[in-house]
Amino acid sequence: MDLYQETIINRTIDRTVRSLNVNQFETTILETKEEVIPFLERMLPQNATIALGGSMTLESCGVVDWLRTADVKLIDRYAENVNRDAAFHQGFNADVFICSSNALTVEGELINTDGTGNRVGPMIFGPKKVFVIIGINKLVFNQEEGIKRIKHVAAPANCERLGKNTPCRQIGECINCHVQDRICGATVIMHRSHTPKRIHVVIVKETLGY
Repeated sequence: MDLYQETIINRTIDRTVRSLNVNQFETTILETKEEVIPFLERMLPQNATIALGGSMTLESCGVVDWLRTADVKLIDRYAENVNRDAAFHQGFNADVFICSSNALTVEGELINTDGTGNRVGPMIFGPKKVFVIIGINKLVFNQEEGIKRIKHVAAPANCERLGKNTPCRQIGECINCHVQDRICGATVIMHRSHTPKRIHVVIVKETLGY
């Protein structure tokens, strides 16, 4: 990225942060993914119960492996032989929920599409604190672009990763299918944090996740 591109991206991020703050989200900007774990180390209370949303962003930042050895009580949805349905329900009572987002608009909104709702549910209600880790590749200008990003980028890539038998995996875009393996069950747009600063949006100036 050259200096001119970086300047424009920084201006867009600054504009997004202003919108997020107006919408009662707390915000932090990090330069690299290597800063994510030190940031969480500072922010997470000792012995807090932590739940996770499924996220390639968290995995690429090493967050999942780090939490397994940190001084917290992790509800490990990825653990071998775990009852995932029970883990998902426990997430609503966690002290902290950590996840990513499919899209973040410059207008300060989080846009997500879930299969079962185990991610968007705790984002909306339950845990006292939510951290949303987002790479700049997920930054869009409006809701229309956010939905398009989910349909053309996030959904096909996740279906490929999960080995789902869906049309988007084959043709690279959503056609609003009705097959059994469909992973798009609910789309939620979070316009604001109802409780001021309950949701902390962390923008990392790198490409992360889908």
